Amino acid sequence: MKNITKTLLVLVSALSISFNATAGDLAVSGSAKASYKIGGATDSNSKGLGVSNELNFTASGEMDNGFTWSYSTELDPADGGTATNDDSQLVIGMGDMGTVGFYDSEGGLSKELGYGIGALGTGTDYGNTMTIQYGGTVSTSPNVQYHLPADLLPFGLTAKVGFVPNLADGSGNSFKNAGPIQTASLAGDTATQYQVTAAPVDGLSIGADYYSTDDGTASAQDYESGNYYAQYAMGNWKVGYNKGYYAPALTDKNTAVTQYENTAYGIEFAVNDALSVSFNNEKSEATTDVAIAATASSGTKTTVESEMETIQVAYIFGGATLGVHIVDVGNADYVANKDEKMSVFTIGMDF
Repeated sequence: MKNITKTLLVLVSALSISFNATAGDLAVSGSAKASYKIGGATDSNSKGLGVSNELNFTASGEMDNGFTWSYSTELDPADGGTATNDDSQLVIGMGDMGTVGFYDSEGGLSKELGYGIGALGTGTDYGNTMTIQYGGTVSTSPNVQYHLPADLLPFGLTAKVGFVPNLADGSGNSFKNAGPIQTASLAGDTATQYQVTAAPVDGLSIGADYYSTDDGTASAQDYESGNYYAQYAMGNWKVGYNKGYYAPALTDKNTAVTQYENTAYGIEFAVNDALSVSFNNEKSEATTDVAIAATASSGTKTTVESEMETIQVAYIFGGATLGVHIVDVGNADYVANKDEKMSVFTIGMDF
């Protein structure tokens, strides 16, 4: 861990040697969307209309030493009409030396959705009635990353590492943010995440990630998570598979959920240039250690598996994308016999 931190600090220091940049280009992009949702996590979530307008401000340029830089920040609306500037990043391209990036609510390295199947978006990540326990990703806190240069390794192999110096730090931080005082926490004070991806043959992409924390007070189980995936595209077809594990930080395993195991697969078909359809099946299994009986020498484990099936249809019409997203969940929220359904109808325009 100390070696990783020192390496990142050396790279950051090297950038300060020559950081004079020429005037950069500024651009604005975004999307305008409207949705009509039926159903949800409870019966009271019957019907709802929503309109969003997300703006992304980007700037880029080149420094005197040949390095490149890019910056972006987003203006995101929230329920109730408020809007905030967030999801900011400053990325320095160093050519053959790779890339260094500074991220605030950005730069996620988790590959929990690496299989990437969905006509509108990846499976239930596009819209779900429950929160799936995937584990950690560095984008939940301000982080710094180093990426190997593209095309350095054979078979399209690339690697990235991200480091969170303060897990207690919030998002939307301004320049010279001091960060809150770190206190001993169960999950940990710092975090590191590694990501490796490759494209060994045409149409095939594979990858994995691993996330862990340090300096936590957990005594029975440390916080860690990881995922691996594969996706293969051929003609109008695309298939994908994902597997992930998440172990929460624990001081006592007795009666606690000790592991989440996630499995996802899907298939997507482009009927033509305008119409695409997809199907996903996702399962998330929670394992709980049952209390040890007074007369027993060891305890037992119970599992509850939430299963989610998703159908999506996307149709491009006159420059707009019309979408249908239907999700059916069994044992929702890791509760046996709790079923939920949701349908979302959308229209969106990019600009």
